[in-house]
Amino acid sequence: MSRLSAKDRRVELIDATVRVAVAEGLDAATVRRIAQEAGVPLGTVHYCFGSKAALISAVADSIEQPTIDVALLETLPTDEALVTAFRAYWEQIGSDRRRQLLIYELLAHLSRGDEDSRQIARKLLDRAYGVVLGALRAYAEDLGRELPVEPDVLARLIIAVTDGVSLAWIVTSDDAQAQVVLETFARLLAAAFDQGSASA
Repeated sequence: MSRLSAKDRRVELIDATVRVAVAEGLDAATVRRIAQEAGVPLGTVHYCFGSKAALISAVADSIEQPTIDVALLETLPTDEALVTAFRAYWEQIGSDRRRQLLIYELLAHLSRGDEDSRQIARKLLDRAYGVVLGALRAYAEDLGRELPVEPDVLARLIIAVTDGVSLAWIVTSDDAQAQVVLETFARLLAAAFDQGSASA
């Protein structure tokens, strides 16, 4: 076993956990199985994280959120701006089978756990909502426009749609269908934006 810093060893164990979770399901990711996957002694996992719960929390924290460059959207008509945003989402993370499977595994596993586990699941969802909410607010503010519905509700709606499309894509691998659904939703959302602004 090569000598790594504690920080690098933690990253290695997080990566091993992700590999097991995606391939076999998170319920199969026992401390023993994670140590085996990482090629380290069992005690190394406990030394680096203290508990499996702490390791799972670190895995949840490691999931990257998309970046939404609102400045690139401001010069476009509303429908083009939102279609562009959803395409960027899909290119970054929507069609990342490994990432999406990991998120579903985490949410399912954590929701069956105790209050601490459910808190980790809520934090994971809140991070996703927060990215979308921040982009929505920045977009509306920069253009001096009103959002068509309450911002938090709209952010949750967008995550519900994108997660649903990603889940279907994991099963079907139908890129064309996923993009049509997302672009249709983007155009419907754009129409609501424009109507709300016109009536404001």
